[in-house]
Amino acid sequence: MTKKPLVGILTTMTAPLLPLLLRSLYQQGLSNLCVIADEKNFSAKDREIWIQRTGGAFDSLGVEIYDFSKNVLPFYLVKNHNGDDCLELLKKKQPALLINGGTPRKLTRPILDFPKYGVINVHPGILPKYRGSSCVEWAILNDDPIGNTAHFMTEGYDEGPIIDSEVCHFSSDDDYVSMRVEVYRRSISMMARTVVRVLRSGMQPSDGIKQSGGEFFRPISNVQLDEVVEKIRSGLYVHLRQSN
Repeated sequence: MTKKPLVGILTTMTAPLLPLLLRSLYQQGLSNLCVIADEKNFSAKDREIWIQRTGGAFDSLGVEIYDFSKNVLPFYLVKNHNGDDCLELLKKKQPALLINGGTPRKLTRPILDFPKYGVINVHPGILPKYRGSSCVEWAILNDDPIGNTAHFMTEGYDEGPIIDSEVCHFSSDDDYVSMRVEVYRRSISMMARTVVRVLRSGMQPSDGIKQSGGEFFRPISNVQLDEVVEKIRSGLYVHLRQSN
């Protein structure tokens, strides 16, 4: 029996979406997984932003990292995802594919070049137009659609070849937190589907859609975030559908 290719998840032990990602991967029949955890964890500032965006919605899902102990899921600890210890681990374990499950690093070569099928990220923004930070919020301010894009990672932020993208739809009943939560939920589902697609098709970075144009966005200010929240609350974001 042919052994399934190994998929490595680049993350940290405190990445808030890791349990949900693992569940989605297992639900897609992906069982040959390993977790590669960087020592750099969620900072207090990261946690503050996370709570601001999600309202703690993912803290009450009832899915915890220890729920996967029965799957004999190997965890490996490295000092830095770009470090020699991580590269040595990859050489030893030979993952065919790596995915961004919450790495705190801007990945560099030779890590990016190591796996046969590349490194996959799901970006909360429609590429190539929206690269960088706070792309959901900037799209709302600009009255553009919100969505996720699966792409192969390169050394540039959100610049790698595109695999797939999807627009998220919202109603007038949604608020800022519910919209942000939905984008995160869909990003996890998209990641799991994309991993299956890449492994089944043998897709590699050279097969993706090359990006051109677009803009790199900086983190949004608190004043602008207040504008985003109010724009949604008042129904002025043009892509909100009227609820029945």
